[in-house]
Amino acid sequence: MTHMLRRTALLGIAALALAPVAHAQTSPVVLQGADRASVLTMANRYLNSFSRLQARFVQTSPGGGRANGTVYIQKPGRMRFEYDPPAQLLVVADGSVVAVRDNELRTTERTPLRATPLNIILGQNVDLERNARVLRVSRSGPWSMVTVRDRAGQMDGQITLQFNEGALRSWDVIDATGARTRITLSDVTQPANFEPGLFRLPDVAERNRRR
Repeated sequence: MTHMLRRTALLGIAALALAPVAHAQTSPVVLQGADRASVLTMANRYLNSFSRLQARFVQTSPGGGRANGTVYIQKPGRMRFEYDPPAQLLVVADGSVVAVRDNELRTTERTPLRATPLNIILGQNVDLERNARVLRVSRSGPWSMVTVRDRAGQMDGQITLQFNEGALRSWDVIDATGARTRITLSDVTQPANFEPGLFRLPDVAERNRRR
């Protein structure tokens, strides 16, 4: 279980989402022309509307395992996934590297931020069509979905961003094997500031050991 959760954290930080079929009764309709452009404009507008974001999340792994926690975002390039007990994971992106700390095993895995789906959405100025390869733009009921992959080819798989009422509610990451990781966002806020050191793994790991 710990290994699977750690693997999905790396993917989905790693990953995010809620399947659109859970919210709508109709199959997704692929958009073209003005409708496609309108959804992309909305997605870019929302992703550029904040510099800091905090939310609760539920992560669902390909095997059905679930974990809860709090996610913190500070653009450009910084994110922290803090998992609730009994999970012993901590995921921190410091602007260039994503580190997954397993406090139970006392191990840390690192991967370049540019090799994760986060790199597409954590930029200071997000333009999905310019920054990524847009595979599909679709709509299902009140949900709008944008599926993209890394234009530079450094990231395996693809990510689907899902919006409702003009805001990002979730995202799916599908890896090269077809496995999907989901994280659903709730209680989203935009704090004025974050605690110094929140996005530096050594500081966070040391603080957790003192608790």
